[in-house]
Amino acid sequence: MMSTKHGSDHLEKTSNEERTSNEEERTNPEYSEAEVIELNDMSPTVKRLLLKVNDQSFIFKAGQWVDFIIPNIETFTGFSMSSSPDQLQSSFIELAVQFSDYPPTLWVHKECQIGNKVSLRVGGTQIIYDPQPSDPHYNVLLIAGGIGINPLLSMIRHANSLKRAQTHWFSPVRFQLLYSASTRKELIFQDDISEIVNNFPSVFQSTLFVTQEDVSSDNKYTQGRIQDSHLASAVQEFGSENLECYICGPPPMIEDMESSLLKLNMKPENVHYEKWW
Repeated sequence: MMSTKHGSDHLEKTSNEERTSNEEERTNPEYSEAEVIELNDMSPTVKRLLLKVNDQSFIFKAGQWVDFIIPNIETFTGFSMSSSPDQLQSSFIELAVQFSDYPPTLWVHKECQIGNKVSLRVGGTQIIYDPQPSDPHYNVLLIAGGIGINPLLSMIRHANSLKRAQTHWFSPVRFQLLYSASTRKELIFQDDISEIVNNFPSVFQSTLFVTQEDVSSDNKYTQGRIQDSHLASAVQEFGSENLECYICGPPPMIEDMESSLLKLNMKPENVHYEKWW
């Protein structure tokens, strides 16, 4: 999830979203302290943070985000987690933050150091992937634009954990990721995605799109934007009745993708996204 332009916007645009607290109690949500233990560049515009959360009551579901509170900085924003919920067994969460001149993101890129502490509070209800044994089986189409890969990668990693654990009720599920960015370097996490796809090719598929760099000689990538034909192929393969779609990216992209999917007979309730930044 990208950051908002104003601190008040984040609260206003997410005012209807639940914030979680201890063991998913929905009343009087609390913040949890986290410490930065790793900090590195993922691309020319994206920093990766690995945070250690010592609060045992801190939990989240794949696709959710956190309110990100920095000491002595009045404004704050929300960042989607790219890590899987099972990483919390080791008390870790991962964030990828794209550069902007907004104070919280500027702090991440210019001032943040290993050992710094921040406060976190989980929120988000619109793009959650939390399958249960009693749920009907469905396939998943993920559409990511740029830094919008964060919550969708969390979903992929969660599904990968279920597959690696040989969860019997998860077996029929298949995932397809369509991921677009301006350049190859901005396709963050592409190595992580490729590893998952290569380990379980019958479950996970991915197509990487590059829009502002010539990649015509590299068959690892597809030149240009995600087109209606790519969506139609995925819907035809999976069937619109047995497909849930999650979209995260710039608002115009979300609107275009949603419109195209509805024209392909996707049910509106099966197309999920958040558009608050």
